[in-house]
Amino acid sequence: MAVPVEALKFDICCAARALYRAGLSAGIAGHLSVVIGENRMLMNRFGPSFGTLRPADICVFDLDGKVVEHDPSVDPYVNDTIALHAVIHRYNPHIAALAHTHPPATVSWGTFRRVPEIFDQESCILAGDVGIVEEDYTGTAASEDRVRPFADAIARHAAVILPNHGALTSGPNIQVALTRMMLLEGMCARNISVAMAAQATGLKPIPIKMEHALTAKKEIAAMPGIPAVWKDTLERLQKTDPELFQYRPKSAAAAAD
Repeated sequence: MAVPVEALKFDICCAARALYRAGLSAGIAGHLSVVIGENRMLMNRFGPSFGTLRPADICVFDLDGKVVEHDPSVDPYVNDTIALHAVIHRYNPHIAALAHTHPPATVSWGTFRRVPEIFDQESCILAGDVGIVEEDYTGTAASEDRVRPFADAIARHAAVILPNHGALTSGPNIQVALTRMMLLEGMCARNISVAMAAQATGLKPIPIKMEHALTAKKEIAAMPGIPAVWKDTLERLQKTDPELFQYRPKSAAAAAD
């Protein structure tokens, strides 16, 4: 059943606030997008940080990055980096939702141009799903030629590290894209802490073998994890960001209860 647009806007705001609360956003950088029809996507406008996003800040864009519908109370200014999501959705019509932000551990690990190892059970959920764009950082994602390698990478991997820049995650909805971003940041943070421990102790770390990671991934996927994680996310946000919930559509609240 299709999710109403107002509920999707609220979900995007909740995902953004969760990323902010987890320390995965930087300033006013980053966007979250959800496709709502042919040549149409919902996405946060330029300006507000993830920590202050509200439904009025979610605009309807076409897949050329132009605002086609917006709340009259907000400035629909579009900066060139909107092209990142527009280009990716245009080249990947099967991708419903995208998250792009600049998670600190992922940015640090991305400087090595290496896919992180799997050292813990949570990281098994991304087994085989993490890729890296083999491109040098040449500036902001402000043109199609710069973004096209990102679009190609996210077509092959659900979570992509953009070296010296940030990360992209995709999903059938914003809840999955959010969870993958959280998992990717945890995975990179674990790799950094393991590397530091190895240097301090002289011991050799032993990652989980891919075959076993894939087994764990399959077993975890059999659990109703995403709905539980999303419910917990909303409950925590009700305590930390209560003002956001004045914008919660009744249909979304009823569906969650």
